[in-house]
Amino acid sequence: MNDDTKNLLKECGAGTKMAVQTLDQLLPSVHDHDFKDSLEKYRNAHVSFGDKLHSLANRGGTAAGDLGPMEKLSARIMTGMKLMLNDSDKKIASMLTDGCNMGIKSLSAYLNQYTGADDASRQIAGNIIRLEESMSEDLRQYL
Repeated sequence: MNDDTKNLLKECGAGTKMAVQTLDQLLPSVHDHDFKDSLEKYRNAHVSFGDKLHSLANRGGTAAGDLGPMEKLSARIMTGMKLMLNDSDKKIASMLTDGCNMGIKSLSAYLNQYTGADDASRQIAGNIIRLEESMSEDLRQYL
C-alpha cells in the first residue's frame, strides 16, 4: 500500500470517527422523532464506512485514522457549549450542516492531495463525500 493510499484512508477514518462522535453527542438532544431517525441513519452509514476503511487499512498493513485525545476533547467541549446555549433542532441541524460542509471540503482536498491513492480508497472517499452531501441536503428542512 503506497503512502497516498495510507494517508487518504487515515483522513477518511478520522473524519468518519468525528462524525460518529458528534452524532452520538447530539442525538440525545434532538426533539423531533423524524429528525432523530434521519440522524441515526446517517450515524449508522458513517459507522459502516468506518468499518470499510478499517478493513481496507488492515489489508494494507496500516491503521485507519483516529482522532487524537485533544481533538476529541476539544470537539466534545465545543459541541457541548453550543448545545448549552441553544439545544433546538434548528441549532443542531445548523451545527451538523457546518460539519458536513467541512467534511466535504476536507475530503475533496485530500482527494486532490493524495492523487496516487489506489482506486478503492479514492472510491470510498468519494462515497463519503456523497454521504455528507446527502446529509447536508436532508438537514436543510430542519434549519
